[in-house]
Amino acid sequence: MNDDFGLVFSIEKPVWFARLARAREAQDVMDVVHEFVHKHQAVWVSLPIDCQPPPFTVADDVSRYALSLYQKDLDGDSRMAGTVHALAAFFSEAAHRIATVITGKPAHLRRPFSNRVR
Repeated sequence: MNDDFGLVFSIEKPVWFARLARAREAQDVMDVVHEFVHKHQAVWVSLPIDCQPPPFTVADDVSRYALSLYQKDLDGDSRMAGTVHALAAFFSEAAHRIATVITGKPAHLRRPFSNRVR
């Protein structure tokens, strides 16, 4: 599974993203994150040390981890890049959901950042 995690995640992605979308509280998102980490334990051993996940004890851990994955330079290792980018996609979606539930605004009242007037 480690070798094809990018492919595996592309199949699982709708399910994980739907679970994140249903989360109503930051703790609900954290529960999904913990389950994701547990379900994909085999992936973590294949990652470089600086890509290992934190314990995810606070919500900020999720966004920091997503950012660190996006910033990782993999020196042309396309297989590892696929894995890291898939992980980054999940954790950035989780971070976005945490931010959304913390604001407490319904989706129809939120505007994309790029559309805001200064």
